[in-house]
Amino acid sequence: MFYRSITVGESMESISCERHFQSLFDVDFDFLVNLGKELPTILFIDGGSYSKEILNDWIFAFTNIILINNNPIRAFIIKGYSEEYHEFKGYYRIVGSYKSPRQILQDLVERIDKSLEKIIGESDRVMQMKRMIVLSMFYDGSTMILGETGSGKNLLAETLARLSPRGDKPFYSINCAAIPDNLLESELFGYKKGAFTGATGEKIGLIEQANNGTLFLDEIGDMPMNLQAKILAITENREFFKIGSTKPIKVDVRFITATNRYEDSAMRNDLRYRLSAVKIDLPPLRERKTDIPLIFDRILEEKGYLVRFENIPRDLKECFLSYDYPGNIRELLNMIEEYLALNDVVQASVSSSKSKNIKTLAEEALVARIIRGITYKDFLQDIYKGVFSELLLQRSRILGGDINALATEFGLTSRRIRDLLSELAEPVDEEG
Repeated sequence: MFYRSITVGESMESISCERHFQSLFDVDFDFLVNLGKELPTILFIDGGSYSKEILNDWIFAFTNIILINNNPIRAFIIKGYSEEYHEFKGYYRIVGSYKSPRQILQDLVERIDKSLEKIIGESDRVMQMKRMIVLSMFYDGSTMILGETGSGKNLLAETLARLSPRGDKPFYSINCAAIPDNLLESELFGYKKGAFTGATGEKIGLIEQANNGTLFLDEIGDMPMNLQAKILAITENREFFKIGSTKPIKVDVRFITATNRYEDSAMRNDLRYRLSAVKIDLPPLRERKTDIPLIFDRILEEKGYLVRFENIPRDLKECFLSYDYPGNIRELLNMIEEYLALNDVVQASVSSSKSKNIKTLAEEALVARIIRGITYKDFLQDIYKGVFSELLLQRSRILGGDINALATEFGLTSRRIRDLLSELAEPVDEEG
């Protein structure tokens, strides 16, 4: 579950959600304040029957409650049968359309769910990332994605752009590491006719094309310093110069950037701070291997195959799940193609990270024995307790606190699972 939804307004009464209020005046702020912070909450409000003054007063109170209590709550205020409002603020968006409020809500939910479904995975890291995406739907500033090559940064950038207030505006992307330095400037900024030898006509750069929309700069750490300075100037002044031009062009562009070396000196510090107001950590595949069967099944389903991961031979399962994937999702896709072509996988020859982790833990045990004098038995018990607790919490979040499902997975009684979760202060579904 990526978010919880609450509806407000008679026209939305029969729509499935966590809680419903008949009108704006019935919204219980105490209820909102006491909502758990583990899930983002979206209020869908039919605002058509309220005056602008009433809405402004309510939004003022709502925003202050959110700020004071630090709850991850956002609101869509829907104006049906009208395009009077299209306003965006930090914690709410006013959305107008010729459609009914109910239809606007259904379209919004469908857009959110379909966009998030493209990011395949149910691991704890992916679930956290999806919840952060929901919160960033109400943010229109610069966002930086931190992730390794092949981990899916472009897909994440497209998702962020589609769910943002600029979702219906242009989206462009460019890989700064894939284009020679002398060409990258003209691709980004464009040029005037005659600006240099061979400039036989005027070129519109990506920054100008993305005006009012989003531009994704992948591997921005590989961008030359002089171009980084020009990007910084755009974020500050919202204008740029084409190559060979002395007249500035005004633009309103949202930058989404990606890098695998956030602390690297190859990137200007002032630009890094300007572009990373929000940072989203995209985990490498080796840190979310439980998502591999889901990715495998989705790919084969899209290609029209009936076979699923659970049906392939055990040795192939081990091959897919034990490999470290230095190339991340891109390399997994290549291995799936190899499997479809050969009915086998012969590329996965890199040793599993499990053996490396075991050696590292063994070294830490030796160091702990020397420094703190603890026995190896105590060290191993601490490791077991830590891994068990983290695994139980992750699975509880993913399974929604379903006690029976957790008991089956861990081979323990339901009562024991309930006691362990209580010790870890994890909320439990009493009906599970």
